[in-house]
Amino acid sequence: MKFKSCIFVVNINMRIFMPRIIFTIILILSFIGLSSAQGSRDHISGGYGWGMIYAENAGIYKYMEFKMAPAFSFSYNKEISDKFDIKATLGGQVLNSGEFRPLNTPIIIEWGNNGQAYYFKGMSYFADVMPVFNINPNSSGVGEPVNFYVGLGLGAMYSERAQRVMRDGVLENGIYVQGYVERTNQTTTVAYIPFKFGLVSNFEYDWDVGLEISAMFLTSSEIDGNNMKNKLIYPDAMANFQFIIRRYINR
Repeated sequence: MKFKSCIFVVNINMRIFMPRIIFTIILILSFIGLSSAQGSRDHISGGYGWGMIYAENAGIYKYMEFKMAPAFSFSYNKEISDKFDIKATLGGQVLNSGEFRPLNTPIIIEWGNNGQAYYFKGMSYFADVMPVFNINPNSSGVGEPVNFYVGLGLGAMYSERAQRVMRDGVLENGIYVQGYVERTNQTTTVAYIPFKFGLVSNFEYDWDVGLEISAMFLTSSEIDGNNMKNKLIYPDAMANFQFIIRRYINR
């Protein structure tokens, strides 16, 4: 009960502070064109790729069965030292649990008896800020062919989804004989801890391309409409890989 109470308080706080976080990041991005950045790594970037969700009802992970869905992001990166940057990101990822379990699966009946969803589909929007450590930054007069970086930060996510709950489900000899599907639209706001690993080309011009892998560790297990533990780690998580295009500012 204490754990659930903490999650409830976090969600309430995030509903209050998320608009402020997003407004702050948008304000930073809006002043990019006015900035007089001198660091060679200062840049804006956009990315597009595919992601998955680690949740109770979103796959059968021991068989590597889960749904991949589109993800995108826009970022602003500011150099603050030889090896460290600050990175602000806005983005989104499609949510889709897939339908890996038939309705005559006992766990779907169990979830329904507890008011938990067995299927969901929707969209998530996220904003985060993090310090970034550049593993092999360019030295004076020396350009690395590929640069690597990692980052860890703090973010907020808002999701909206259509979900399905099996109500009054009955199985006889493994055959679904009774029940009805309750369909609702739900929203969730949650804090998360983002981790990023990326590699980017070094053409030594105004543009570069790269690949970025992101993991978002949520602070609750509500984004899928199901909080009954059916996986190794209780909180939900999301991950995606994106191909990115980077445009430097006053390089």
